[in-house]
Amino acid sequence: MHKKLHSQKSTQQHASRCSTSMKVKVIARSAKREINGADPKLARRNLDPKHHPFAAAREYQRAVVAAKLERMMAKPFVCALEGHSDALTALAVPRRGVLVQCVSGGADGEVRAWDLAARQCVWSSGAAHVGAVKGLTLTRDGTDVLSCGERQIKRWRLEVAQSTGQRTQITLNEAKPPLETWTSSSSINDVDASWARRTAGAFCTAGADGLVELWDAARSQPLRKWTWGSDSVFKARWNPAEPSLLASTSRDRAATLFDSRAPTPLRKVILRSPCRALAWNPREPTCFVVGGEDHSCYTFDCRKLQRPRMVHEGHVSAVVDVAFAPTGKEFAAASTDKTVRLFPSRGADAGRSRDVYHTSRMQALSSVRYTADATFVLTASEDFNLRVWKARASQRLGPISRREALAVDYRAKLVERHAHMPQVKRLVRRRNLPKMVKKLRDRRDEDRQRRREKLQRTMDHSRPGSVVPKAARGAVVVREVS
Repeated sequence: MHKKLHSQKSTQQHASRCSTSMKVKVIARSAKREINGADPKLARRNLDPKHHPFAAAREYQRAVVAAKLERMMAKPFVCALEGHSDALTALAVPRRGVLVQCVSGGADGEVRAWDLAARQCVWSSGAAHVGAVKGLTLTRDGTDVLSCGERQIKRWRLEVAQSTGQRTQITLNEAKPPLETWTSSSSINDVDASWARRTAGAFCTAGADGLVELWDAARSQPLRKWTWGSDSVFKARWNPAEPSLLASTSRDRAATLFDSRAPTPLRKVILRSPCRALAWNPREPTCFVVGGEDHSCYTFDCRKLQRPRMVHEGHVSAVVDVAFAPTGKEFAAASTDKTVRLFPSRGADAGRSRDVYHTSRMQALSSVRYTADATFVLTASEDFNLRVWKARASQRLGPISRREALAVDYRAKLVERHAHMPQVKRLVRRRNLPKMVKKLRDRRDEDRQRRREKLQRTMDHSRPGSVVPKAARGAVVVREVS
C-alpha cells in the first residue's frame, strides 16, 4: 500500500513538471474592440465583389441621400452688417495677415472698418470724400487703406492691437486725418495697390477721362499716364505674380494690358460689349476674368487674347464686379440682378455657376470679395448692408470631430463620383431663384432657342458649307489691337 501511494505521488509531480515546461502562450484578440468609447462587435465580411452584387446600387443610393443632405443643410447666409447711411459702393479685404478685417465705402463718402468676428463696425471716417467712394484697396502688409473719390486718393493707417483674449481687435486712427492725399487731374473710378514687395508703395488708378495712372506713395504726381482712345476706364488691377503687369477695362469695350516699365500700353482686345469688372487669378497669374454688360463673364489668357478660354453664363443682368478666391479655384460675380453667383475657374462645369446667393431684401450689388481664408463671401449692395455668406452653403461653422469630418468628405466624394447621374445631377444643380430672375432667364432661353431654329432653317435651305455656325467663344472678341 505504501509503495502504491508513493508511485502515485511521483507520477503527479512528474505530470506537474511536464505541464509547466510545456505551457504555450498565444496572442489572442478579443471579439470586441473599443472605437470612440463604444464596444461594437468585430464585423467579418468577405470583400470579394461576387458576394456583393448590389454594391453599385447601394453606393448610388448613398450618393442621392448625400446630395439631399447637402441641399437640406444649405444655409449660406451668415449675417448682415448695418451702419452705412447710403448705398455701399466699394469693398476691400486684406491679402494677408488678419482674417477678420474688412473695409467698406459708401455713396455718401463714408469709409468704415469692420470686425467680422465681432460683427460690428470698429471705426467710421465720416465724410472721407466729397462724393461717393469709388474704390478701396489695402496695401500689401495690410496696415494702410487707400480710398478714392472724385479726384482725390487718400491714405489711412490701420492699427492692429492684440487683445488679452484669443481674438484680434482692429482699430484705426479715429481722431487723425488721412496720412496722405493725392490729387489727380480727372475723376477717379478705381484704385488698386501693388502685390509685390519691391513695389509696395506703388498703386494705380482708373480715370473717368480714359487715363490709367501709375502712382508712387513718395511722390505727389503720377509716374506714368496711359490712354488709348477710351473716354472712361472702369477698373484697373495689378497682376498678383508679375509686379509690372496691369490690366484695365474701359467703356470702349476693351480690356487693355499695361507694363509699368513701358510708356505705352501693351495690347488690348475689343469685346462685343463693355466690361465693368476685372480680376486676376491669384494661382494662375496669366489668366484674368472680366464681367460684361451682356450678363456673362469671360476668362482670358493674357498670352492669347484672340479667344476666351471660357464663357461663364447665368446672370440675367450686367455683371458689376468679380473677385477670385485666394485658392484660385473659383470666383464670385456680383450683378445688378440682385444675385451673387459662384463659378468654378476650371473644369467641365465652369461654364455655369455652382451656387446662387440671394435674399428678398438685397438690392442691386456693387461689389463682392472673398475673405483671406476663402471661407466667406462679402457683398455690398444698394440697401446699405454689408452681407456675409458662406463660400460653401452647407459647410458647418465651428469645430467638428474627426469622425464627422470623414463623413462629410465621404459624402462629398460620393456626390462628385455620381454627379452625372440623373437624380444626383438634378439635386445638385437645382436652385430656387427670385421670380424676376427666373422670368428673365426663361425669356433669354426662348430667344436663344429661336435663334438656333432660325440658323438651322437657314442652313437647311442654303448651299452646303455656305452657312457655318459660330461657336460662342468665337463671337466674344471683335479684334485684338497691339
